[in-house]
Amino acid sequence: MTIATFIDRFLHLDRFTTEEGLKKSRLFVKACLLTSLFSTTYIWLSIYFGYDRGVYLMLFNVVGFILLALLVKTKLPIVWLGNVYVFFGAFAIYVLTYYSGGVWSAIYPWIVSIPILAMLVVNKFSGGFWGVVSFGVMIWFALLAYNEIELPIEYNFEQRTLWYITVLPGLLLIILFISFVFEDMQSKSLMILTKKNEQLNIQKETISKQSDRLTNLLEEKNTIIRILAHDLRNPLKNITSLVDLMEIENDESMKKQYVGMINDGSLKAQHLVNRVLEMDASNQEDVELHLEEVEVKEYLNLIINSMKISAESKNIVLKLIDNSYNTVVMADRTYLELIFENLLSNAIKFSEKNTTVTIFIENDGNKVRIKVSDQGPGISKEEQGKLFQKFSKLSARPTAGESSTGLGLSLVKRYVELIDGEIWFESNEEKGSTFVVVLKAEKTKIPV
Repeated sequence: MTIATFIDRFLHLDRFTTEEGLKKSRLFVKACLLTSLFSTTYIWLSIYFGYDRGVYLMLFNVVGFILLALLVKTKLPIVWLGNVYVFFGAFAIYVLTYYSGGVWSAIYPWIVSIPILAMLVVNKFSGGFWGVVSFGVMIWFALLAYNEIELPIEYNFEQRTLWYITVLPGLLLIILFISFVFEDMQSKSLMILTKKNEQLNIQKETISKQSDRLTNLLEEKNTIIRILAHDLRNPLKNITSLVDLMEIENDESMKKQYVGMINDGSLKAQHLVNRVLEMDASNQEDVELHLEEVEVKEYLNLIINSMKISAESKNIVLKLIDNSYNTVVMADRTYLELIFENLLSNAIKFSEKNTTVTIFIENDGNKVRIKVSDQGPGISKEEQGKLFQKFSKLSARPTAGESSTGLGLSLVKRYVELIDGEIWFESNEEKGSTFVVVLKAEKTKIPV
């Protein structure tokens, strides 16, 4: 059986409900048992020095302290029991001091230990109370000595020197006991505090990680919303323009054609939403691509036709120059369309009226190079490093008040990388901008 287990046998179950209450209860039991043992040694000293009153008082203390320890098994408050404990000790010390010469007694300095024990075992209020009482008793003894009032000496006065050198060091033992108990309490409290701090730091780190994760998730969701808002703009704008044309068109065959184009536009928008959500579900990393053979020139012609309404509103000519051999690439049609829709949309947006946007197609070994050039204001060297950054807005503004999110080129770069391509910007000598997209050619058809 360990000492801790033995001490806990004295405690009522209710003492275990709070950590502070348990700590105080254990300390009180330890103090009672140790003080009882300490008092036993002074029974033998009192017998040796013929101090009968000391024998009786110490016997009373031994029994009283053991009974107090047993009372912790009840629900009596520790504060109440603690003050009774201090009263027993104080009463014994005051009486023994009085009957052994007052201030000239070896027991007189022990009075100092009373308020310290009260503060340790009970609380600060009790320590203050017993400090005032002990101070008053010491002053009283001092006044008696000052007025040369002799107090009774009931121990064998012939052994006065031996009495001093054996009894007075007992104060040191009491102070050492108090110091060791206090140090033990402090050490355990520090250990508990350290563990709690460690747990708190772990919790803070967990909360910080969860906060960062939540912030990243929110940013990802916001990015998805921005991507959808950005890339849905073109198909929705085309649908709106076609609806406007239908209202003024009288030719039924043209209306049917417009309906077909609106249907295609809505399907593209729906497909775009699905693909962006797929990208989000896969954490934007291991995205599942739907690769297929795409005839570059034919596909670019389809995209150019879908952008003509926007271009014609500013009287901008979309010109395709094909210097390739009908190059075929393996690509995901959705991403390929988004790449060139964004590049053409930007070229139209930042070009003045009555200008030309040129799309070049040419071979470069086993790759195909597509260039999109406009006659807009161009991009300064200082801002070229920001081109493909997310939400970067440059000094050049759309020429007809069109909106710009600063997201388009960052998306283009990501889409190009998804289909294993490259993209960069080239400055024109006069003015305007050229963006170059390079894709790996699947096969080339060289005319015979």
